[in-house]
Amino acid sequence: MSTETKTRIAPSSKEAEMMVLGCMLSNTHSLNIAAETLDDSSFFYTEHKIIFETLKLAHKSNKPAGVHLICEELKRKEKLKEVGGPGYVTTLAQYAGTSAYVEEYIKIVEDKAILRNFIDQAKEMEKEALSEPQEPSFLIEKYQINLKDLEQRHGKKIPIIPSSEYLEEQKKFLEKHRGKDILGLRTSKIPEFNTHFLGLRELILLAAAPNVGKTALTIQLGIDVLENEKEACLLYISLEMSSLAIFNRMTLHYAEMDFQTFVLGSQNIQEADEKVSFTPEEFRKIKNAKEKLESFGARLQIIDSHTCPFIDARAVINHVEALKSKTNCKRAIVIIDYLQVWPISQGAKNANENEADKWRIGEMKKIRDGIQNDPVIVISEARKPSGSGEQWGGDLSDIMGSARGSYTPDIVMLLNPLTPKQLETLCKKKVIPTLPDIWMDDHSENKEGDKIKNFLAHHGIAICTLHAPKVRDGMQKFNIILAFNFRKNNFAKIDLQTILGLVMAEKNKSNNSRL
Repeated sequence: MSTETKTRIAPSSKEAEMMVLGCMLSNTHSLNIAAETLDDSSFFYTEHKIIFETLKLAHKSNKPAGVHLICEELKRKEKLKEVGGPGYVTTLAQYAGTSAYVEEYIKIVEDKAILRNFIDQAKEMEKEALSEPQEPSFLIEKYQINLKDLEQRHGKKIPIIPSSEYLEEQKKFLEKHRGKDILGLRTSKIPEFNTHFLGLRELILLAAAPNVGKTALTIQLGIDVLENEKEACLLYISLEMSSLAIFNRMTLHYAEMDFQTFVLGSQNIQEADEKVSFTPEEFRKIKNAKEKLESFGARLQIIDSHTCPFIDARAVINHVEALKSKTNCKRAIVIIDYLQVWPISQGAKNANENEADKWRIGEMKKIRDGIQNDPVIVISEARKPSGSGEQWGGDLSDIMGSARGSYTPDIVMLLNPLTPKQLETLCKKKVIPTLPDIWMDDHSENKEGDKIKNFLAHHGIAICTLHAPKVRDGMQKFNIILAFNFRKNNFAKIDLQTILGLVMAEKNKSNNSRL
């Protein structure tokens, strides 16, 4: 018996693809629907991909997309011959017949594309599995993300929910919170989060310029919550720094010392052939910091790109659920450092910067919803000012991807260093008049403001504003002034009396040196 080898062709429907393109060429409504629903990967045939890309570009540019105009555009790009010439484009418009069923044709094209994607994923999975990777569990996370993309692309039917279910959910929500003085997770270092936000909760976006202290502030908030909420756990996701770097910063926060002192010590004295690098006080601080962090046990978890290379919203939710189960915690706080390096899906690879940030914010929203509105604090970049001397991140419009970046979060906070002019206004009456002249910068544009800025920097302090211009659900906006002690790695409410004490000590030192 002879056997015939049957060539297997990837799932596709040339007729359905032709129908979709024909409808787009002959009907504006069909053009809009198809351009918004499909992308070039939805099409199997190369000539159809090229024609679709040209039609979609016309749609985005609000240009007409008739046969003649599309042929002219293809000719300009030297692609007309590749798609079969003007005759084939004309045939497509005639082949479409009626556009009444364009949604049906689109669904056929989509379904075939999904099946092809399944085949591609299966081949890639087989290839990677045969290579016998050292950490097979990473493959599970990776392909969960890819399959989730397919699920979103395929779409789901929206369920019809009776109003009684909403009332039941509302009842559970009120029973959980009524009679309490706070809704979210409690902090103590910056009390405004309790009084103005009713505790840390929901999706919080923290935007700031580079090197202002965003990471230091989120670390402080995270471990502050662990101290105050014994039934809460912290998941810190560091997408740029390693988990060790974040843990070191947490240690520095508790030890109230800078990185150099923590690693190298403050002195180098030889005693009994051993180096003594720390003072007794420094030893005590480091010991206390390590004991404090160790006391949190598994409630403190740090993830970086090495420990979880294929991260998405679902993976974070799974981590939180597993962490709660392991520690018997009822609540969690998630911190993501930072938004602009959050990995995007395959479908968003070619998106521009704003579209990518929109997609990423959507992922943050999924995390918030998936962990039942416990706080998700996301660090974001602020936009650089166009003019010289202007303040970074002055308002909501300065947030990267601002349209979605400022609208979707429940809370938006902006962290900014004070400008020399603002420092002058703040310190003019008490501090500046007593500063010795040695802190004057001859090249400063604002001599008084720069004098206090230089003085504070010398003592490891930067004065910042923390502004919450956007809030929801019973929260109140606020604008407070904080002192960031970057040698002690902590933020605190500004204390002008302490600053004045530093000034007087410096003045006495200056006077004594002249005698």
